[in-house]
Amino acid sequence: MDFIKETDLPGIGRKFSASPASGGKIIIIVHDDGVREIYRYDDSDADSEVEHIVSFDDSEARKIAGILGGLAYTPKALDNARVDLKGLAIDWYKLTAPAPFIGSSIGALGIRKNIGVSIIGIIRHDGGSLVNPGPEAVLQDGDTVVMAGTREQINAFHAGARGNPQPAS
Repeated sequence: MDFIKETDLPGIGRKFSASPASGGKIIIIVHDDGVREIYRYDDSDADSEVEHIVSFDDSEARKIAGILGGLAYTPKALDNARVDLKGLAIDWYKLTAPAPFIGSSIGALGIRKNIGVSIIGIIRHDGGSLVNPGPEAVLQDGDTVVMAGTREQINAFHAGARGNPQPAS
């Protein structure tokens, strides 16, 4: 069974229902105008009603998504993690010495051209972050690189970061 179920809501937007292993259900409705609403439902109680929790505008929703996705803070147990969404994978990878990418810029490494992933963020070891870094951004020891691509491209990035370069399929 899928963790997240998607349903089109014609004239409204799209509904996402998530049923975590811990029980219950959360429903997120993304309206075509950018508003996001979050609802809660206790599926263990037959008399339970859907409860509206909160609504976010587009900007607020994107900030919350960054927090949930680990861009603002990555728990220590999740230094390396991956989210797969219908062929698109979003992944973060912590660079540690002697990773060959350390000390080189994204452009010099040709990460997008040679591997195929797009680096969408860098979380610096000192707590700072770069969102959508350019080719001039230099990767540093202890950086957590946030990237998007296919599973194969992300696997190729991991291999290259470990010193075993291989082309993405």
